Amino acid sequence: MEILSIHTDVFNRALKEQDYAALEELYASDYMLVRPDGSVLSKQEVLQDLRSGGLRFHSIELGQTEVRMYGSTAVLTAESQAVSSRHGMESRSHSRLIAVYVQQAQSIKLVHFQSTSLG
Repeated sequence: MEILSIHTDVFNRALKEQDYAALEELYASDYMLVRPDGSVLSKQEVLQDLRSGGLRFHSIELGQTEVRMYGSTAVLTAESQAVSSRHGMESRSHSRLIAVYVQQAQSIKLVHFQSTSLG
């Protein structure tokens, strides 16, 4: 599993290009997003927020990436700097993220994503 390329070429690209079909395919059915404020969203809630919530990612840069493998599970930890906007209001974020990917049948699914703000 080349998790880092899946994360950057599929996940981050889909966020920046608003490719919701690619995200829907990548997210596991029980996908969970934990935001920096501690709120939790399901796969459908995340997709709904992206589609109707006016959230747009302009850039996402990763650093200090580390991928650890545990059988068919991969844990990606990284530092992220992102520029996004919601309803036209731009914001910049600097965070540490953890993304958990699992091999399911012939595909790799993102099952969990959590980020903590670094200020």
